[in-house]
Amino acid sequence: MKKPRVVLVALHFAEYALNLALAVAESREVLLVLYRGNADRELGPDWLKGIRHPSLMLLILDRPRSPLMILGNARRLVRAIQQFKPDVIHYQEDPRDEVILGLYFLRSIPIVLTVHDPTPHSGTDSNRLRYSRFRLYLPLMRRAADIAITHGGLLADNLIKAFPHFKDKVQPIPHGPLGLFSGTQPSHPSGFRLLFFGRIFEYKGLSYFVDSVIMLRDKGYPVIGVVAGFGTDLARHRQRMEEAGCFEILDRYIAAKEVPDLFLDSFAVVLPYVDGTQSGVAAMALGFARPVVASAVGSIPELVRNGENGLLVPPSDSIALSEAIETLLNDTQLWEQLTAGAQRLRDRELSWESIADKTIRVYELAGKMRLAST
Repeated sequence: MKKPRVVLVALHFAEYALNLALAVAESREVLLVLYRGNADRELGPDWLKGIRHPSLMLLILDRPRSPLMILGNARRLVRAIQQFKPDVIHYQEDPRDEVILGLYFLRSIPIVLTVHDPTPHSGTDSNRLRYSRFRLYLPLMRRAADIAITHGGLLADNLIKAFPHFKDKVQPIPHGPLGLFSGTQPSHPSGFRLLFFGRIFEYKGLSYFVDSVIMLRDKGYPVIGVVAGFGTDLARHRQRMEEAGCFEILDRYIAAKEVPDLFLDSFAVVLPYVDGTQSGVAAMALGFARPVVASAVGSIPELVRNGENGLLVPPSDSIALSEAIETLLNDTQLWEQLTAGAQRLRDRELSWESIADKTIRVYELAGKMRLAST
């Protein structure tokens, strides 16, 4: 019997998309479309050598640097999808020129759209939406979709509020674990390194992390604040961190091969977000079975579950954040409980196999909805 066919287009979120594609390929034929540069950064330069699955095909595009390259990519994308003859196309919402150009030629195929951020983050994301072509592309992409996926129930509500077209057309599905963890078993690190990871923009709340680390040092705890990543909000806090003498600053893009050691050497991952939707950093902490101390914003509490794999605190509250970390520092049993909870969620409820099952049901629903509308 012929397997149903799915095209998964992810010109951003390569690691996320590859994990999902491999899980979906257990029961579907999958064509995965990626940007080469994004895949190399997130998965490492040799990632392609390890991909061997009889039901997974790849289309790798180079990010275009001219209008001619955009047209070439659009042509390759449309031709590959038409030849593959999918039952559904699943886009990750980061619409690029070639994707938008291809929509017209692929309009007969049901579309599922994963919306990672229904509304923009404060700071850089807001500016990107306001001043770029993305402002025009985003509503085009959303109107073309038959059904949307969000990474949390609250985000589904936010999407419908921002874009009423999706009323009764949104399915919340959790964010799967990230990181090249390969079934990593939890173990206690040798020190007390607190990790602040990823892009460093205003909404990430770096100031509250800095406050908390300094408060804990003042109380005599031998914590080290590790700030790994880059972004526009780092410069504001660099001098204070350097003067405190208890921070390690890795001000650069963190290569895929460096990520496991950063997480596995950390006592906890700290996410003091001021606002947000969901967190790829929390998903990575889940992958490496590391406890998380996070602000209760957006749908983060649906991934970081208080007392199960992390501790939640109110946003913009340095004292509450430092006290939650202090609780974890003083309670080895709690640390082990949260670590085991992270591993359990990663391997069961939030595994990619479980998420693929839910996603496939959305694919089937999208086909039915398209059929009903014709």
